[in-house]
Amino acid sequence: MAYAQEIEIPHLPEDTESRVRAYYEVWQAAAKGGKVPDRKVLNGHVLAPWVDDICIYEYLPQKRDFIIRIDAPNIIEASGEDYHGCSPRQIDLDFGTTLHATLLEVIDHGKPAFHRIGYERKVWEEWLRLLLPVRATDRQGRLIEQVFVTHFFYRGAS
Repeated sequence: MAYAQEIEIPHLPEDTESRVRAYYEVWQAAAKGGKVPDRKVLNGHVLAPWVDDICIYEYLPQKRDFIIRIDAPNIIEASGEDYHGCSPRQIDLDFGTTLHATLLEVIDHGKPAFHRIGYERKVWEEWLRLLLPVRATDRQGRLIEQVFVTHFFYRGAS
């Protein structure tokens, strides 16, 4: 089993790269009035600069679980695993994290969550993980709740 150290943080660190901060600001701008943003606003065109960073986890309310619809290339490369089609519970089992429980909090409260993640490949690395709730509708107009799970390599101070 691999191991990841996960530390919840209340907000993005001051030394967060501008590219990461810009991504979060795009989400915040779409979350007008504190509402969970709609995917119609946060579409592929708007999110193009971060397309290789965004995983999409879709909430399955009948199971109180998620399915990973898109697994980002940057995190597949970092972990060596592709979890597309899996539950985040598998990530928790493989890395000793609490991702599933955090995702449920994000869905339940409609608020983002931030973590510093430590992960050892060849050397110890730190990543910022942003979990940002979003909403979409299916062709029948039913609500689909999702979470953008994004990981960015963190070069900040320890």
